[in-house]
Amino acid sequence: MGLNAEIWKPLQGKILFCRNQAYYNYFLNPLMSEYIFKERNAGLMKILLTNTGPWGTGSGTTADGVLKELRAQGISAKAFFPDSKFQSTDMEQYYGNPETYHIAAFPAVYGNTYLYTFPLIITDPNPRNYQQAWTFRDMTYREINAYFNYMERELKALVNNFKPDLVECQHIWALDFLCHKMGLPFICVAHHSDQEGFKRDERMRNMALNSAQKASYIFAVSDYVREEVIDLYRLPPGKVITIENGYDQEVFKPGREDRQSLMEKIDKKIPKDMPVITFCGKISKTKGVDILLEANKVVQEKRKVLILIFGSGSLEEFRKGRDPDKYSLENVVVMGHRPQKELASFHRLAQMSLLPSRWEGFGIAALEAMGCGIPVVASGVGGLKKIAAGRIVPPEDSRGLAEAILEILELPQSNYQELCQQALSSALAYSWKSRVDQRLPYYEEAIKGRAL
Repeated sequence: MGLNAEIWKPLQGKILFCRNQAYYNYFLNPLMSEYIFKERNAGLMKILLTNTGPWGTGSGTTADGVLKELRAQGISAKAFFPDSKFQSTDMEQYYGNPETYHIAAFPAVYGNTYLYTFPLIITDPNPRNYQQAWTFRDMTYREINAYFNYMERELKALVNNFKPDLVECQHIWALDFLCHKMGLPFICVAHHSDQEGFKRDERMRNMALNSAQKASYIFAVSDYVREEVIDLYRLPPGKVITIENGYDQEVFKPGREDRQSLMEKIDKKIPKDMPVITFCGKISKTKGVDILLEANKVVQEKRKVLILIFGSGSLEEFRKGRDPDKYSLENVVVMGHRPQKELASFHRLAQMSLLPSRWEGFGIAALEAMGCGIPVVASGVGGLKKIAAGRIVPPEDSRGLAEAILEILELPQSNYQELCQQALSSALAYSWKSRVDQRLPYYEEAIKGRAL
């Protein structure tokens, strides 16, 4: 295929003869280089992205972001994951696009074994699963065997049709093992929840260890996760590469919102001048929701604010067994799992976003809020220590969280705007394009069989 005239015209007269092809490509006009790279890869490299669960989680967001950017760069890519077919407003994006998303449907029956839903790695709630869904640890040996046989059958059907050159597996866990069994070159992405599963589930440990050691490379979503992976799976440091996550910069961006129309989506009368604060994450101890509610008790005594909780899980379930005198639900509204565009609208309306996690592999939710031009108050754990712009507080410190919230609320407008700009500038460095550009050399090495 020849050069498109629109691409060629601005380059005429700017290309010099050079015998060294690598030097030539490196110093070539960036527009020309991008064109050549797309031409070289279009239709040649096929990448399959797998995940242990569907969209709506950090790993699901990663798989989606990478897939879309690969396609934008002219590289053929598809995704494979299980799902329980729960109704949601964003369901059509996936089920209505079977050429891109191959979904292993649950409930499923393999042999005589009934699998009521897909299993989770850890107990944290999943937006596409039951409130008390089983984990791999909860399954019997018969159920685990049925799960692997069913997923292998579904994966083989896709592989035989798509014929991928390489598989990128989200999590060092189950599907990586199947890729190795099927003789497919694969790269694992470590998100930290898989490392937590490795520590807790002895039956899956050898399988996960085998997956890590047989992978061409491991992409770790933060330096923290990289060190954890090297230690847990006994891997050579050169095999584990830190490639941090990105976020959707077309969705999560600054802008003006109509407060009245957004407030109508909340079943609660809110004063016009009440500050809005967002939290996006699973309603779980892992994400520090208990710490948030304890901090809210302190905050509401000094300043009335509206806290909107976006994410899966039940606050009522979460409150069971907790001392009601230690926390407050005043002005707290659970919004549940919402489409990204709606979440972005509420971020743009908010003064700040909170991430009081006990542990966090990376923290895409921080980037999404910052990308909308608001600061975050986050625990100094995992990847958050590096990426969060706003205030960093110690984990499990509800008093420190409350003080940081109040401090931002009381900033002079000029100082607050400066903090917002800092948050936006920090987030913009994390595009999915830059994350995919980092991946491509490792994809090529893995496909050529020269990986460690």
